[in-house]
Amino acid sequence: MKQKQTWRPNLASRLHSLKERIRPFVENVLNYLFSEMHYVPGGWRANDPAADGWKAEVVADAQEKHWPTLVRNLHGPEPLGLAHFPWSLSREDRTHHNVMMSYGYVLARAAREKNNISILDWGGGAGHYYLYSRALLPEVAIDYHCFDLRGLCELGRRLLPEAQFYSDESDLRGKTFDLVVSSSSLHYFENWHETACKLASATREFLYIARLQTVLSTPSFVAVHRPSRPGYTELLSWCLNRREVVRCFEESGMELLREFVYAAPWAVRGAPEMAETRGFLFRPKYVETSPASAELWSGGDH
Repeated sequence: MKQKQTWRPNLASRLHSLKERIRPFVENVLNYLFSEMHYVPGGWRANDPAADGWKAEVVADAQEKHWPTLVRNLHGPEPLGLAHFPWSLSREDRTHHNVMMSYGYVLARAAREKNNISILDWGGGAGHYYLYSRALLPEVAIDYHCFDLRGLCELGRRLLPEAQFYSDESDLRGKTFDLVVSSSSLHYFENWHETACKLASATREFLYIARLQTVLSTPSFVAVHRPSRPGYTELLSWCLNRREVVRCFEESGMELLREFVYAAPWAVRGAPEMAETRGFLFRPKYVETSPASAELWSGGDH
């Protein structure tokens, strides 16, 4: 009787298996060693120069220089894997494409059965989300409003005279919008809870919190970002606990409709947990907003 042969992995398959087992460890080590973000154990430090990193003139200058590349990459039927960052030169980046298509989903829901839509882009820089909106949904007219620092608003007015820019929060008091967008912005506010309430009070139908630095297990913590690429300076920001974020918006009268993930987690040196970017689409639980919501809005730059 012929003995049944058993399969034994050869050397190549053993090496492949070993590589797959050690790859995550090696990637995590390299991710940690070369991370541009560092844990700040003392929490938010208002006197830290990094807390005002967005006020540096280099930020507006970098966005202005990159603007022609951004406009060019938005034309035509090719992939929209692009971003407003100075180093984003192509339209083939998978992470940026995920961010863009996620926004396309949000925009389509907000513009359903409408010929025009009003948008407030909170922390929107020079207005790149206006360009994204026109590229993703060209059939709908966009009434675009952007809030940011004075220097970025001045740049936005030059580049997009058809849009509205605000550097004073009091100019937005009492206004509501079909869609409120805050992309990679909320975590740069020291009192982010208060900012979240302002965003909720300005929302008529949909609120989209995109590319938010989050953690899943540990409490929210502060990190400083020291970019190695030109165009940005040191920035202080939160890595916000996901449950705390959702609870804050729910307490502000919002309900969560959809959650988004954009890219792989990354290491923050010295932090208790890796960070990642997530997105959240909310809508008001009730149509009417509280009369007290107008008191949230005060003048001055953020």
